[in-house]
Amino acid sequence: MHGGNIYDFARENQASLSSILDFSASISDFNRVKNFIIKKEYIENYPETNLAAYKKILAGNEFNPANISLVSGLTAFIHTFLASIKGNVIIISPAFTEYLKPQIEGKRIIIPFNVVNDHPEILSNFNFEALFLVYPDSPTGQLMSYSSIYSIIEIAMKKNSTVFLDESFIWFVNNREIMERELIEKYNNVIIGRSMTKILSIPGLRLGYIASNSTTIHSIEEKLEPWRINQAALAYIYGHVQDLSNVALSTETERNYLIKSLKNIGFRTVGKPRANYITFQLPASIDGSRLKAYLAGKNIMIRLLDDYNEFGSNYMRISVKKRVKNKVLINALNCYTGEIHG
Repeated sequence: MHGGNIYDFARENQASLSSILDFSASISDFNRVKNFIIKKEYIENYPETNLAAYKKILAGNEFNPANISLVSGLTAFIHTFLASIKGNVIIISPAFTEYLKPQIEGKRIIIPFNVVNDHPEILSNFNFEALFLVYPDSPTGQLMSYSSIYSIIEIAMKKNSTVFLDESFIWFVNNREIMERELIEKYNNVIIGRSMTKILSIPGLRLGYIASNSTTIHSIEEKLEPWRINQAALAYIYGHVQDLSNVALSTETERNYLIKSLKNIGFRTVGKPRANYITFQLPASIDGSRLKAYLAGKNIMIRLLDDYNEFGSNYMRISVKKRVKNKVLINALNCYTGEIHG
């Protein structure tokens, strides 16, 4: 189960796509697609295979272009990478549910976020080939501490193991604590994965990149297909990837507004969210399925967390949007709580 299933929602609720407010998918509301045309030539020709110019744009001032590899969305790479691992895999939980799906040869070891954050040394007790950490995590948006991340990497180094840092939502974090370029320059066992679909608001184009040391990048690219990025996604990079620093601040302002507003009607924030989504525990008087159906009647989509072992249908995750949209959701929730308590 994932958020953003807008086509099924439209069919089931007989709604037009433009009338739907989708709070279930954590796509940036501050970088919307503008004046982009998918040309005929993008479809009738093979996409480019020389991606050097696009690497340079995405690397910006943060990475050396030689240290990144473009991928067709991060999810596809996660599946491929997991399938290539022969030994045990550690997943820091909660995490993106796709980490639990691919078949792997070794064991999949699930360790709670709070355990590793407070006591990273516990990892010394496990044998693992790779460790996967979503930073900020999914679905609560919490950040592992700076010191714990370095401890995790050091322990993995001693075991000749890889640490995969999933930074799909790092663009929405204000006042980031770690310098990823320093990580990949200092440690040869770190791979950073980033999705561009969330920050650029282009989930239909499927675009992301991997950052690591040049040797690892070369090894990764040897195994990737040559036409993995469609030409429309490549064309979108030109002129649409710019300074994204303002997005984190705007997200923080609206995130705080949502947290405060929903707290006033009994919704409890889970953890300390730093991304463009928030997980709430519903008030005891509210049934998650009924709330979801009520909001669907108003063409509003939310994400219940009933497919997470750590949560359930009495938890919901909502994305952070611009104020005008956030107010619509808050008003709908106010009406619903008023009706059930009335």
